[in-house]
Amino acid sequence: MKKLAMILAVLVTVLILSVTGFASGYNYSGYWCIPSDAAIAVEGSVIHPERQPITIDGRILVPARSTFELIGVRTNWYPEREVVMMTKGSNSITMNIGKKAAYVNENKKDMEAPAVLVNGTVMVPIRFVAENFGYNVGWNDINRMAFIGIAAELPSRGGGLSSNRTYKVVIDAGHGGSQSGAVYGGVMEKNLNLDIAKRLDALLKKEGIQTYMTRTNDSTVSLYARSGLANSVGADLLISIHNNAGQSKVSGSMTLYYPGSGKTKGNLSSYEFAKIVQSNLVKHLGTKDMGVIQRPNLAVLRTSNMPAVIAEVGYMSNSAELANLKTESFRQRAAEALRNAALQSLNKMYQ
Repeated sequence: MKKLAMILAVLVTVLILSVTGFASGYNYSGYWCIPSDAAIAVEGSVIHPERQPITIDGRILVPARSTFELIGVRTNWYPEREVVMMTKGSNSITMNIGKKAAYVNENKKDMEAPAVLVNGTVMVPIRFVAENFGYNVGWNDINRMAFIGIAAELPSRGGGLSSNRTYKVVIDAGHGGSQSGAVYGGVMEKNLNLDIAKRLDALLKKEGIQTYMTRTNDSTVSLYARSGLANSVGADLLISIHNNAGQSKVSGSMTLYYPGSGKTKGNLSSYEFAKIVQSNLVKHLGTKDMGVIQRPNLAVLRTSNMPAVIAEVGYMSNSAELANLKTESFRQRAAEALRNAALQSLNKMYQ
C-alpha cells in the first residue's frame, strides 16, 4: 500500500511539473512559442504592437504589419494559402506559415525561425525581415529591447533606481474577453483597463523596467493566472488596473491591498505600495481621494507573493468621470501616475 502511494505521489509530481512547463508557452503553426517581455523600437521610437512578441528557439517574432509598416513595408496576407508577402519598393519577402524556407526577391533563403499565426496575427522573425530590407537589428540588454534601425534613446531610470539591478513589474489589465467588467454609456471597463495597462507598459519599458502583462488583447484570463504570472517570474510588484462603479454621484480613485506583512518585499509592504499608488493617482488626475482599502478576500491580492495593488482609477458610473476616462489624455495621465508610483515603490523596496 505504501509503495502504491509512493508511485502515485511521483506521478502527481511529474504531472504538475509537466503542466507547469507546458504553461510557459503555446503551440502555434506547429512550433513551440514562448511569450517575450522584449520591448520593440523602430527607428528610434519605442512601439507597442497589438500583440506581445514571442520567441521560437530564442528568435524574436513580432507582428508583421504593425511593426514593419513604420519603415514603409507593405504586408499582404493570403489566408487561403497561409502565405504572407512583405514588399518595399522593388524588394519582397514571401513566407509560408510554419515553414523555415522564405523567398527574398524570388531567391530561396532559410530562416532560423518561421512565420507563425498567433490568434489571427501574422508573426515574423524580426531580424530576418529587417535585414533583408536593409535595416540593422540591435539588442539593448539593459532595457531588454530589440530595435530596428536607430536605437531608441531612453531616459535614465528615475527615483534613484540602480542601473545594475533588474526590476520586474507585472501589469494586470482587469477583466477581458467574456468578462467585460462595468459597462456604462457603451464603454466597457475591460477596454479602459487594457488601454491604461498598455500605456503603463510602454512607460515602464522606457525606464528600463522589465515588464510582463497578464493580457495584451481582449482575452479571458483567470484570477489565479494573474497572480500566478507574477509569482512565476519573481515580480517585484503587481499592479492590477480597474475602474469602479457605484452610485452616480460617487467619484474618485481608490487603491485596494491585502492586509498584513506577508506580501512585504525588501522595505516595501503592500500597504505602503497602496499608499504610494493612491497618492500618485489623486495628485496626477485631480480625482477625489477615496483612500486605500483592505481587501483580504480578493484572489489576485491574496495569492500574490509580492506587494500587489488593485488601482481603481475612476468611477465609470459617474458621468463626469466617465467623460474623462474616455479621453486619451486622462488615460495617459493615469498611466503616468502608476509609472511614478512603481518607480517610487521600487526605490523604497531596495533602498
